[in-house]
Amino acid sequence: MTTVQTVLEADYAVIGLGVMGASTLHFLSQSGRKVVGIDTYSPPHRHGASHGGYKVTREAVAEGPAYLHFVRRTNELLRDFERRYDADLMQRTGTLIIGSQAADSSSSFLSDTVRTAEDNGIAHQVLSSGDLRKRYPQFIGVADEDAGYFEPGAGFIRPEPLLNLQIALAKQAGAAVLQNSAVRRVTPVEGGVEIETEGVRIRARQVVVAAGRWMGELLGGQFGPLLSVSRQRTFTFKALDTAAYQAGRFPTLMWFRQGVGGACATVFPLEGSGDGIKFFVADTDVDPLASGSSDRFFQRHVQPFFGGVSPVLRMSETCFYTSTPDDGFLLDWHPDIPGLFLVSACSGHGFKHALGVGEAVAAVLAGRPVPDLSAFSLERFSTNSPRS
Repeated sequence: MTTVQTVLEADYAVIGLGVMGASTLHFLSQSGRKVVGIDTYSPPHRHGASHGGYKVTREAVAEGPAYLHFVRRTNELLRDFERRYDADLMQRTGTLIIGSQAADSSSSFLSDTVRTAEDNGIAHQVLSSGDLRKRYPQFIGVADEDAGYFEPGAGFIRPEPLLNLQIALAKQAGAAVLQNSAVRRVTPVEGGVEIETEGVRIRARQVVVAAGRWMGELLGGQFGPLLSVSRQRTFTFKALDTAAYQAGRFPTLMWFRQGVGGACATVFPLEGSGDGIKFFVADTDVDPLASGSSDRFFQRHVQPFFGGVSPVLRMSETCFYTSTPDDGFLLDWHPDIPGLFLVSACSGHGFKHALGVGEAVAAVLAGRPVPDLSAFSLERFSTNSPRS
């Protein structure tokens, strides 16, 4: 029996409504054109990388100068959204980055961050190890070689409210949003691109694929090995000294610790009456469902460095990073499907750039001037072996 499918015509379609896709959908919807957004689930959801309550932001991005426009523009747009829609999208706790100045340190993240701030007039403070111990006595693992970079205007973005707002604004502007609609295939057709989901075909003049962890599988070919997916996990432990971890006394933190091979612990301050402190260390090979795994995380990454924290696990969450071989963004046209634009920007440092990226991608599709995107081209991988 043949299934009858509904056919929708659109000027633009966005596949994947995580933060990058939702931002792109929002800005495309402002064009007055017919726009469709599609997601396998009902965003915001917990199957990708755009959830979890907190996402670190800072303006002095050590990942490279090509990202500076995006983060600055995102901060401008966040302030505008908050003012215009009376929305609580960002907590400006200040962001503190701690790293080692030891000669044998393998990480230049701290020095690169300081240099970026100095070169671009970003307000900041540089703190010695003594300064850190005095200001933050709850940091019991500060080494003599450690130093800190503090950016007072930074902090963390709230992912779920931001996604909800952008999708709502896109709908108000006339965009159609298809939730719980998995995309089966994307193919070129005369005059554009056809997207097939169960029961619906969308024919759009131009399409953006921002499908995160599903992107390699959906596009196939070179994109399967090019885009690697890793499961990441956060751990929330009970605070014994809640006052020490409240915003105001505790910033949004990134701490590169020599004692554990330079691994970075990202930690968020408490809010309200809650007593759970969220910790994240990338690529931590632990399963909280397995006996003792959260204990091992606590013993390695929390107990030697933070005072006033209990090993009692309040909660653990997962998300998925989708990474290119150089951990940079991929923002480029598909080489074989005209009208298909690729957005893969969630290698663990994408969220703080999302509004700027969405605005730029919408401009690309409309043929308007955009910042130089050559640093994010697909071509840069043509002579590199994809990550295995």
